[in-house]
Amino acid sequence: MTGGHDYQKFVYWLEESLFDDVKAKIEAHGVPVNETRKAVCAPLSKRVEAGYILPETWGRFELCKRQFSWYRTSAHFGKILLVSSFDLKDYEMRFEVVIRQSAFKPSSFPSTEEKARLIERLSYRNARPDEWNNIDSQEAREKERWLNVMGLRGVKFEELFVSHCANHANFIEPAYFTLEGEERIPYSICKTSHVCSACMEWYNIIGSSFSKKLVVPCPGAVLFAGLITNRYYEVTRYASN
Repeated sequence: MTGGHDYQKFVYWLEESLFDDVKAKIEAHGVPVNETRKAVCAPLSKRVEAGYILPETWGRFELCKRQFSWYRTSAHFGKILLVSSFDLKDYEMRFEVVIRQSAFKPSSFPSTEEKARLIERLSYRNARPDEWNNIDSQEAREKERWLNVMGLRGVKFEELFVSHCANHANFIEPAYFTLEGEERIPYSICKTSHVCSACMEWYNIIGSSFSKKLVVPCPGAVLFAGLITNRYYEVTRYASN
């Protein structure tokens, strides 16, 4: 399933008390640790050896502020996110997930009706933050800005939002997955243009119960992190054994 390992990112969630020490140790080895102040996907760029996001940043970036409500209602809320191109095991750190490129391609995507059924599942409805679903509060120009970022014309935001919701829902209780032995591995059920906030899967905020996920970048991750449009990335959780 996995393609070449030319792309590799390790994701860590740290308490503030631990972060300062880890950051100092990395920098002592000559690797800069850069703070990301806007798009939280920026540290996923190949150009960034190590990057971090402070808790307050998740409420600062207007373009994704509503989407980041998943972080603000998660078990990771209040922690510092650290993303590096190398394993920090030498610093006695255990990664949350490792991200690599994958050669996976789904045979098909669900229809609009099938997406609607995913959104009706209780597992999704119970998991979604109220703020995520509150698209009516967004002004018309913000919605238009979103569509412009995604390069979409002739599509209503409300229609696009169904795909956004269904995609997250499939990582909560997957209807669309591939198998590795008996293990289900959920995957993104839309192309990049119809995916939103893929960082929620990459950073293990959504779908943390699965040992592997296959995630397509959203337009923001293509724009801000240089990830490849419509390419799947394998997200593998740390295995304790």
